[in-house]
Amino acid sequence: MNQKTIYAIIAVAVIVAVACVAFVMMSDKGSNYGPSTNVDGRLTIFGNANHDDYIDNRDVEAIEAIISGEATAEYFDCYVTYGGGLVKRSFADANCDGKIDLADVNLVKDMVDRRNGIQVKYYDCDGVVAACTYPIGNNLCVTYKAFYEASSILGIEDKVLYACNQVADGGAYAQWYPTIANNAKSAGDRFHPDYEVFTKPGNVKPDCFITGQRQWYDAAMEETLAPLGIDVVRLPLQHTDACTNGILTLGWLLGCEKQAYDYMNMVDQVFKTIDDKIKNIPDSQRPFVYASYNGTKIANGTSGVHEAIKLAGARSVLDEGYIGGTSIDAEGVKTMNPDWICFSEYYGFLETYTTFDETKNKLYTEFYKTDGKYAKFIDNTNAYKNGKVMGFNQGTFMGAASFLTVAYVANCIYPDLFDFDVKKLFQDYLDKYHNGRNASEFDGINFFMLKDVQDYFA
Repeated sequence: MNQKTIYAIIAVAVIVAVACVAFVMMSDKGSNYGPSTNVDGRLTIFGNANHDDYIDNRDVEAIEAIISGEATAEYFDCYVTYGGGLVKRSFADANCDGKIDLADVNLVKDMVDRRNGIQVKYYDCDGVVAACTYPIGNNLCVTYKAFYEASSILGIEDKVLYACNQVADGGAYAQWYPTIANNAKSAGDRFHPDYEVFTKPGNVKPDCFITGQRQWYDAAMEETLAPLGIDVVRLPLQHTDACTNGILTLGWLLGCEKQAYDYMNMVDQVFKTIDDKIKNIPDSQRPFVYASYNGTKIANGTSGVHEAIKLAGARSVLDEGYIGGTSIDAEGVKTMNPDWICFSEYYGFLETYTTFDETKNKLYTEFYKTDGKYAKFIDNTNAYKNGKVMGFNQGTFMGAASFLTVAYVANCIYPDLFDFDVKKLFQDYLDKYHNGRNASEFDGINFFMLKDVQDYFA
């Protein structure tokens, strides 16, 4: 399934959100609650009829207005089944039966009251109308770093009974999630989990398996786990530009809304500030940025790197007609002549990390001395000659911490507009979700400039 199509669908949903919220805010009917301040359409639950960040009585009013003819429902494309044909649905159609009626009003009233045991429909990370029981149960299976990170943010690490072998078996991610590593049983490989472990004598069956796109994480999982009574929840928790949607939606489904909103307030310090300051800058006048893992291939639109630079306000090479995911030679990058070049690395927070000195040395050596990649691949470009080359770590651009990379990139490409204290933002994040870690452990590792590397080897 084409990922660009999926994210185009999400974009449509957000556009629809603004129109719906405008209607509800103008027709408040004297209610005793204030207008919603978040209108980004990030809570992707059917029943969120006005497309804000909440399920509340405003949604009931929005549906009633549609039924009475005072308002017109807004529809977007989605899938009822993965791999099936597109259908039109509205978030006002809470039960997703194709019509907006009293049944939707009653269901949303139950959702507002947080009634236990109701079936809730939500828009998943593949653009599919998915369902689960509200609230998600206390016993969970989680199998990837972005999903573990969401568990930390929502305060549910102690509910994770099963984890992938990279955490539960003392693997690469165990150091970042000690509570899960010490308590969870292994469910094997994250791409091909060992479902039999759930039914072994003495083991407690999980209520829900939290995972991601079917392209990567067993497309048959729902079919396999349904007979066991295990819900499967797929949300865009690893996507730089949609992670906020995923965490907010998962937080609601788990009954952990306060924790989700605390996180949203943190990231909005960055995202809303950037949006406000660049909204009137034409695309043609924005810094032209080439994003790539190591220089030799153009990052595609769902790579994480591309979304990070776009959220920071860059004009990407994809905007100029280059094709993401395709290889390019050094002369091609020189001819492209980007203002800035951004690379990604796999050292630092949530990635490979031993000691500070060893990690930094490995990172900088790979970045600066690898023939045909990274710095040596683009050292004939104007961006290189002007020192406008940066690197950042995948742990801080794919998932919940991605707002930190976005802030760093914005500082670099718009030095006259932004001066985010990225280290303080990072320390605040660590204090909340990785207590005991210090941002100084990652100085010059999570984010670095070409000059930092040149000075290191000088």
